Amino acid sequence: MRTLIVPIRTARLSLREFVKSDFQAVHDYSSDPRVTRYLFFGPRDEDATADYLDGLLASQRERPRTRFELAVEETASGRVIGACDLSFIESHAVDLGYMLGMENWGKGLATEIALALVDAAFYDLHAERVISTVDVNNSASIRVLEKIGMRWEAVFRKHRRAKNRWWDCHLFVLPREVWEATRMDYAP
Repeated sequence: MRTLIVPIRTARLSLREFVKSDFQAVHDYSSDPRVTRYLFFGPRDEDATADYLDGLLASQRERPRTRFELAVEETASGRVIGACDLSFIESHAVDLGYMLGMENWGKGLATEIALALVDAAFYDLHAERVISTVDVNNSASIRVLEKIGMRWEAVFRKHRRAKNRWWDCHLFVLPREVWEATRMDYAP
């Protein structure tokens, strides 16, 4: 069984399992309409935040586990500042996502998170492909995906209906062989 080794540590962050006491931090960023602008959900009220947190805590006990949604904790302060995830969409394909509270935008943290998740997807989860879908208007996330080496593959027109509208989304992909070619320390 493939498993994600957590916490995943980066220079400034710890990507760890959520716990019940993370409620207020989760509510703080997921209730902000600026944070959820390009996401299919939100902004969340307290009940929706509680339901979301309960659902992801339950997903931690699933076997086999197909969804790894993690808290983004700032190492220096110990504060939860966002969330990120890797979710199996097929047996060897993993979807990558992330969100941060607005006060942490523009600091390179999303790129740091995404790089760590890509490595974990290939090392720990033995993925063959990492994908990410992003709203066509979300230029900041598009830049992050490009920076980490993901390549644009398609536009999904009317990809999903949420928040009373149809969403057009870009599909970005990173195949294992492209990732391996960029990793000098990779040992098959």
